[in-house]
Amino acid sequence: MNLDRLLQKHAESKPENLALGWEGGTYTYRELNEKVQKLANQFYLNEIKQGERIAIILENSPEFVISYYASMRVGAINVPINPALTSREFEIIINDSAPTIIVTNEAVNNILKKTKLVCNPKYLLPTDQGFSDLLQDGPAERLIVGVDTEDCTILYTSGTTGLPKGAVLTHHNLFHNAKTFAEAFDLNEKDKTLIVPPLSHIAAQSNCLNTTLYCGGFSFMLSRWKSSTKTLSTMEEQRTTFFFGPPTMYTYMLNDPEINRYQLKLRFAYTGASPLPEHIFEKWTEIFGFEIVEGYGLTECSPVVSVNPPHGRKKLGSVGLPIHDVNVKIVNDLLEEVPIGESGELLVQGPNVMKGYYNRTEENNYAFVEGWFRTGDIAKLDKEGYLYIVDRKKDMIIRSGFNVYPREIEEILYQHPAVLEVAVIGYPDEERGEMVKAVLTLKSEHFVNIIEELKAFCKERLATYKVPSKFEIVKELPKTSSGKIVKGKLRELYA
Repeated sequence: MNLDRLLQKHAESKPENLALGWEGGTYTYRELNEKVQKLANQFYLNEIKQGERIAIILENSPEFVISYYASMRVGAINVPINPALTSREFEIIINDSAPTIIVTNEAVNNILKKTKLVCNPKYLLPTDQGFSDLLQDGPAERLIVGVDTEDCTILYTSGTTGLPKGAVLTHHNLFHNAKTFAEAFDLNEKDKTLIVPPLSHIAAQSNCLNTTLYCGGFSFMLSRWKSSTKTLSTMEEQRTTFFFGPPTMYTYMLNDPEINRYQLKLRFAYTGASPLPEHIFEKWTEIFGFEIVEGYGLTECSPVVSVNPPHGRKKLGSVGLPIHDVNVKIVNDLLEEVPIGESGELLVQGPNVMKGYYNRTEENNYAFVEGWFRTGDIAKLDKEGYLYIVDRKKDMIIRSGFNVYPREIEEILYQHPAVLEVAVIGYPDEERGEMVKAVLTLKSEHFVNIIEELKAFCKERLATYKVPSKFEIVKELPKTSSGKIVKGKLRELYA
């Protein structure tokens, strides 16, 4: 079974149930399946062969979803790409994946015309009448049968430590993650998911779109994050029962001055992508009467590795227990397993782990060790098997020989009432190797002597070597389209 076959099954068993919604309309499962079939037929008539790549460079839209599943149906590999990238980033990813077809919009198409592409793809633009004709007038009967390719999706990592790498995810990877995630939350066909993070990102694809499809529910999309007011009002209007967003989205929503007026029907609120500050967890629980569920994942793991039990005990600071059939272990620099409670690199093994990086033999040789995937994250396990992410291995700061983990300092600074968002980075120092710097945004501009106050606040709560030597107040922190703070960019700007 794969996700597209499940879509076809739902179209037969529950044809008039709503499958997909956006600000301009809705599709039932029957309608969505028909659109997917017509586009898959057009891919086939354009001589798309199994295993060839189809790049999708669109914001959240029905065209994205149709193209995503149509590529699966024809046996191609979809390559979702964030439309907010620069021409340089488009050039790197497209030249690496060499798609036969690119589905995109006019704005991106104009950028691509200026790039140097080694491939010669065909273009489909949803704003063109031709694209609409494909979905309205194309043949509805299935023109291709017996698709058996296993490779499904290539998703490119952010490339903060070098050029972006394409993680090859299989149908089995994505189906397992959607199934396991849906079962963990007891989601069913009555559930309604609001999708706000970009579908070009694995979390929105897997934890929202594919998971909701798995259980036969309804997904409503916003094209992008517009404001806390827009998200909360849509959540209320659509009677959303499941929501996923990175911690930054919860931060913005909880700082909405009208937060208490919304009548939400949420059953679950889930977060990942970066650590959830404890005060956000506590404030959400206080206002809405239920807890945010925090989990951990990464693109290479489809993405979910662990989740705090939705119906069980949630431990603050923990990203929960490994999901079904997934194993984890913590190792030292010699790749030897460390005792419970000790920190080391997190390794993952299971049906969620990618096939490998696309055309990257050297990186694959490093990333996989005897069947285990090296995440590059520093983590630890407690006696009950709960997983704690200490920090990204590359983000760790070494000051005078002491390991300093930015997340610990960030958690302290989030407790200060003036701080809205914060990221801690290291900067070079001749005597101590590295020093600690906090880059942050404030809830208001009217704080007097705030830097001295923040330094004193940290000194009361942290060892001296962990206290930031510098504080930088900025208007906003650089983020990915999924809302994750980009520490590589911060180091470029402020280290």
